Amino acid sequence: MESERKNKLLQVYPNTLDEVRKEINLGKPGEMEQAVKLVREWIQQQPHFKKKDFTDTYIEANIVASKGSTERAKKAIDKACTMRTLWPHFFNVKDIRTEYAEIHDIGSLAIMPQLTKEHHRIVYINFNKPITKSTQILQHYKFGCCIVDSLRRFDVVGNIQYILDMRQANMANFLTSFNLMEFRQAYSIFIDCYSFRIKGIHVVSSSRLVESFIGILKQILKPKLISRLHHYPDSDGLIKVLGKEYLPSDAGGNQKSAKEIQDDWIEALSSKENMEYLRNINEGGTDESLRLKSSFNEDYAGMPGSFRLLTVD
Repeated sequence: MESERKNKLLQVYPNTLDEVRKEINLGKPGEMEQAVKLVREWIQQQPHFKKKDFTDTYIEANIVASKGSTERAKKAIDKACTMRTLWPHFFNVKDIRTEYAEIHDIGSLAIMPQLTKEHHRIVYINFNKPITKSTQILQHYKFGCCIVDSLRRFDVVGNIQYILDMRQANMANFLTSFNLMEFRQAYSIFIDCYSFRIKGIHVVSSSRLVESFIGILKQILKPKLISRLHHYPDSDGLIKVLGKEYLPSDAGGNQKSAKEIQDDWIEALSSKENMEYLRNINEGGTDESLRLKSSFNEDYAGMPGSFRLLTVD
């Protein structure tokens, strides 16, 4: 698994892997390997999975995100496969440069290379031009899916600090363009499929309208995430909480700008190797005619969106 983790855009400390495994009580020699084996054997037994050759790193990333629980990891992988069938428009990408060019011009989504001292990965998002239509926000969600799918090739860091820098955004335009159903679907993908362990959500804006946006978030987020939701009028509060050394220059940090980091990621994501990987992983949908109906109802009842595309005999 070690060779699978090499990526020049992601930095880790020498003890990161050990600390990550220890945190989820799988730090003893051979424990993670055994957990990966158990999940892999379960995957092979699922008749409704169209893809079963997931890498060890992908499986481990799901186990880490599931706090060491192989049962939760199984459900996360199942949901990831199911949602590729249910909501394929979030995942199917053919050309990252052209399909997401509009949102890349409006702002940046940067996976910060340096981990915090607690081994947390920082995701920084900002906007420097107005968002005027919901399709632009949907592009942002889709680009995020591309990045996370690619991250699962290399990164097993489970804890995320999520920053939404809205200082340059027009909040009135943003709220007008905000599609609540699409947000709920994206939330289900990132929380239920990718099992993001979000340690903090940091919204930066001095606009009075930001409270309306935070109010919307509080209607959807789980109570634990609401308790981790923070608002700052400027970047000073962000620097105080997370540290200047881990933030992009856009937020007063010492790292490269968010656009530079995003450009690095676009270059890496657009490589022939990665595009082949994304095509392969997106084949990992489900054949719902082969799934037990009771299992589908139990796991997916109450989720946002229409299930009319799925036929369960």
